Amino acid sequence: MVVFYSLLVALACVIHLEGDKASDMGVLILAAFFGTPLLLHYLAMRGVRAGKRWGRNLSRVLGALMLFAVPIGTILGAFILMRTGKVDWQQSAP
Repeated sequence: MVVFYSLLVALACVIHLEGDKASDMGVLILAAFFGTPLLLHYLAMRGVRAGKRWGRNLSRVLGALMLFAVPIGTILGAFILMRTGKVDWQQSAP
């Protein structure tokens, strides 16, 4: 997800800068809009890799929010929720 959001931020900024009325403020707004989920997914990844409970909880919250992003986000959100379930978490936790 971190890579996906990084590419999305870069693409949005490039498209914005190609326009006739490009502005630095617009780039900052796009970076903040797409950068926030990027940061949250990165933090969740770090927490999960360390086996922290907050990482799992953050992943579950992000997965639940992604369910509303039809159709791709729904699939990814469901996958995240399945992988952070109690059975998978116990098997893969360090």
